[in-house]
Amino acid sequence: MSKANRSLIQNEHGMELPINIVVMLVVGMVALAALLAIIPESKKNLIVEVVKVNGDDRVTYDITNGKDNDVTVDVKVYDSDNNLVDGANVIITGGGGLGSGKTDEKGEANFKVENVFIRLNQDSIDLKLVAKANGFYDYTDESAILIT
Repeated sequence: MSKANRSLIQNEHGMELPINIVVMLVVGMVALAALLAIIPESKKNLIVEVVKVNGDDRVTYDITNGKDNDVTVDVKVYDSDNNLVDGANVIITGGGGLGSGKTDEKGEANFKVENVFIRLNQDSIDLKLVAKANGFYDYTDESAILIT
């Protein structure tokens, strides 16, 4: 047996180092488990469907150029598992207009976007849709509705 090996066998502190490593490993695992327990659940994606614009089953609507117009919008909000989302805030902006609504237990919201305006020299504008709900990533569609 080599001289270095004999000194570990005869040394009473030779086992102390591995026991300390095991204790530190256990304490570290407990701390890691505690940290993982407080991390919130991951967020899901929202899916928003524009169902109707002014009663029409399409996402395009014609208004009079050079005049303020109100546009009524019906939307449905789902999660990535195709479940309806209750309490999501939906906001539509564009053309100087603004409208917002909150989804009900069926995931539906119906609201009016007031004062939408197309200048006389414009052919069309896009209305932007933003949906937000707790536990979900924000949904944004820059051209959700086409106004001509």
